[in-house]
Amino acid sequence: MSSGSQVMRVVFQILKPGDRLKMSAVSNVSQTGGGARDLRFRPENAFLPVFKRMLPEIVLETRRASLIETYSGTVYWEASGQEHSRKMKVWPATEARRDECRIGGVNHFDFSGLVKDDPAGRRSIFMLFQLRSGVVRVHFTTETSLRSESWNSTIKSFANYWMKTQHRSAFLDLETNERFPDD
Repeated sequence: MSSGSQVMRVVFQILKPGDRLKMSAVSNVSQTGGGARDLRFRPENAFLPVFKRMLPEIVLETRRASLIETYSGTVYWEASGQEHSRKMKVWPATEARRDECRIGGVNHFDFSGLVKDDPAGRRSIFMLFQLRSGVVRVHFTTETSLRSESWNSTIKSFANYWMKTQHRSAFLDLETNERFPDD
């Protein structure tokens, strides 16, 4: 996934040990990213608009007797030489987590085994790419790869900037020129 000429948007997230367990539906380890089987992104006001552009199907869901908008769309990934796809849904913040939107049900995607261990002992990274065609792809990489391998120069430069910050998640929108963090 190093060619970036077709990429319109990319979302990044550092994966913690608990995230791997969530993807395998093995355990909930709240202090290491476990808990609910979702990936959380904050601040919601930065990430939710990007997810809405990437997953543009609006699905009304009931939460506590109220209807809320969730954003859905098909995502694609490769595993064991085969192409896979599934609907991904992003949920807005809850009362308990007021500033976090989330990708729900990551255990239903069969991503287990796709998370890469960093050869230098650095961090594993989840990436969600939207191509100019509108196709959204899931990709797993490592901090070492993003720092040193042949990635699109704009994506690589932004990723290197982001990985020096304290933010667990980031995005780069090449269509609107928005990015987070933008400190």
